[in-house]
Amino acid sequence: MTRILVGHFFRRFFDNDTVQVDGDTQTTVVRALAAVAVPGLMIAFWLQTAYPLKPLQRPPWLIIEDHYWFVLFTFVVMGAVAVFEWEMLFPDRLDFLILSPLPVKPLQMLGAKAAALAEFLGLFLVSSYIFGGVGLPAVSKLDFFRQLYAHAAAVMLAGLFASLVVLALGGVLVCVLNAARFRVVSPLVQMVTVMMLVLLLLQYAKLGDSMQAWLTEPMGWMRWLPPLWFLGLYERLMHGNAAPAFAGPLSAYAIRGMLAAAAVVLVTYPLAWVRMRRMAVEGAARTSARPSRWFDGVLHRVVRRPGERAIFHFVGQTIARNNKYQVYLAMYCGTGLALALGCAVTFHTTGGVVRAGLSEKGLHAAMPLMLFWVVAGLRIAFSFPLNLPAGWVFRITGVRMDECAAAARKWVMLCAAGVMLCVLAALRVAGWDLRHLLVQAVCGVSLCVLLTDLLFFSQRRVPFNQPRMPGRVNFPMMMALWAALPVFVSGMIAVEMRLEQHPQELWLRALGVAALHAGLSVLHGRPDEIDEEMEGYEGEFQLLGLS
Repeated sequence: MTRILVGHFFRRFFDNDTVQVDGDTQTTVVRALAAVAVPGLMIAFWLQTAYPLKPLQRPPWLIIEDHYWFVLFTFVVMGAVAVFEWEMLFPDRLDFLILSPLPVKPLQMLGAKAAALAEFLGLFLVSSYIFGGVGLPAVSKLDFFRQLYAHAAAVMLAGLFASLVVLALGGVLVCVLNAARFRVVSPLVQMVTVMMLVLLLLQYAKLGDSMQAWLTEPMGWMRWLPPLWFLGLYERLMHGNAAPAFAGPLSAYAIRGMLAAAAVVLVTYPLAWVRMRRMAVEGAARTSARPSRWFDGVLHRVVRRPGERAIFHFVGQTIARNNKYQVYLAMYCGTGLALALGCAVTFHTTGGVVRAGLSEKGLHAAMPLMLFWVVAGLRIAFSFPLNLPAGWVFRITGVRMDECAAAARKWVMLCAAGVMLCVLAALRVAGWDLRHLLVQAVCGVSLCVLLTDLLFFSQRRVPFNQPRMPGRVNFPMMMALWAALPVFVSGMIAVEMRLEQHPQELWLRALGVAALHAGLSVLHGRPDEIDEEMEGYEGEFQLLGLS
């Protein structure tokens, strides 16, 4: 029975409509493990030419930089994997309701879930380590077995620490918050966690060649970066007493941090499990707050047709109640915020000390980057088949596809407008004057309109209600879309700076955007064409077969 439960819980980690099709668990597992294993193999392969025949000819700080990349990569991968499976780290309500009536002891269920979780995290930990763990000692031409041991200990402990921290955060939130507050706070914690993980990667990309400045006393705030703790452990195990000066204190931080994270998990995981079991059995009282009158009035003016209004509320309610979508949205928003912060914040070394500052071009990139990110992200998210059982409602009520598309565009445009206001507020806090903010506002409104029109031009379906059809995903087009992001952001920076110098051109830009929007609106309003790709598809809803 325990083995069956472990297999059930393990398969549920991959039961996610955003990453797999028709429950193909084996394919999903292979793809996920390959995605985290390949980077280590490629980096080890590229480092072959970096190490000469005599190992001591490579500068020591470049060797330390190589070690840090593998530590950081496994740390970020394991943190991201734990966040992605946030809702499945503990048994959910469905598990308790189905398994509790069966002859399964509570401790047996807890042990099976913990074993499946350990197996799941262990697979990704080994996959992210294995190729780099063997490849780097082989190409570095140092003491092979000593480096093999040091690499395995430091890298795997770094990944384990990252997953334990996320698991501890989830356990503490479950123990402290009630069900309603947990649903509100969880996406925020996930978003901040992913943002910090991506910022660590961006920091390495910017300052990877400044390792000596990072790790020279006084280290300042650098000592509080957990990946550097395990880098210190790496160097301590590799060189012993001959390790650099930073290795001693940082390796001590690594050991203390690992013990503290493990202790918190051991205490909070059983308590969180008991609390979630009680909430599942008793049920959570949900009260839907009635929208305010002013919001209801604004909504009725913006979304006039009843069909559009139905789709508009359907999108909001799907987001509010679907945990898988919330995890995806939190990870996506965290990545976007990290990219915006990575562009806006720059680092420079003064007197051997790394200091942070604001970049003028980076601040100009925040508006186009964030707006493109949110519109393109929602365009992809709406294609996830998260709510297929609701499709029959829209068919029998006769909602037109152009109303569905219009509601989706308006929903996305309102989200983009909210992001634009947040960016304007951040720029105001950064000290921008009203003239610069006016240019940003005009460019932001223009981007909200044009990006929504262009990226949703061919979207003529109910959001979250489009089944995956084999061969219908245009992967090259999606890659071209994201590859164009740097060119798009660079072009928008040039446009913004020109408009700041020539503000009289603002009204010309606004008129051009309005004309283009009007033309696209006319094309959006053309009669619906027959959707040939759905002919013969019976998975959306079933009929009784009565004439």
